[in-house]
Amino acid sequence: MSDRPQSEDPADDETDLLAAAAHEIKNALGPLAMTIQLVERQVEGGQPVAAADLTFARHQVRRLSALVDDLLDQTRASRGQLTFRPRPTDLAAWIAEAVATFRRGQPAAVVVVETPAVPVVASVDPGRMQQVLANLLGNAVRYAPVGSPVTVAVRRMPPATARIEVRDRGPGLSRDEQARVFDRFVRGAASEGTSGLGLGLYLCRAIVEQHGARIGVDSSPGAGATFWIDIQAP
Repeated sequence: MSDRPQSEDPADDETDLLAAAAHEIKNALGPLAMTIQLVERQVEGGQPVAAADLTFARHQVRRLSALVDDLLDQTRASRGQLTFRPRPTDLAAWIAEAVATFRRGQPAAVVVVETPAVPVVASVDPGRMQQVLANLLGNAVRYAPVGSPVTVAVRRMPPATARIEVRDRGPGLSRDEQARVFDRFVRGAASEGTSGLGLGLYLCRAIVEQHGARIGVDSSPGAGATFWIDIQAP
């Protein structure tokens, strides 16, 4: 597992975060700037703009937007200032909508949805929980073999709990990785060579716990991973 050791001095952690963020922003801005220059030359030369260039530019913009969102939410979470607007929500309908939104951003992803015949209702902030689900889905798709399905499921558990699961067929996590995967700045061994600050699952835990719910993972090396959320559902 790759992680940046956390200092006893919060100022050191903030310095590390800013340095990592600056590195990620620079990595995204460089290719974006070159792509914009290429598109400008195509327009000036009377040539059609290549669709692949526009797709790449949009990808880089989404990457920057996600990075900024994570930085802002990390600051809010550390100060206990994340805002929530919970309301009774049909989890099956919410998952279907969240997965549809995810597919628009990653049309090549294979996502299977399993929902019960009987509605399961819980009090959640749909937007915040969609942020959690998108993060779990993004990780599952990123680290699993290309084209392998990722399953999102919701089911009722006694006595009054709903369990939401995201299951993948990726490399899995060791016991040590499972123990630390929700900590700030921690990234799994399979993430080597990929971008990110190691804040995604930390923010997922903060959002889930402020719902009075629990988040965890069941996994073993080579056998994929199942990230789960248990939330009260009377």
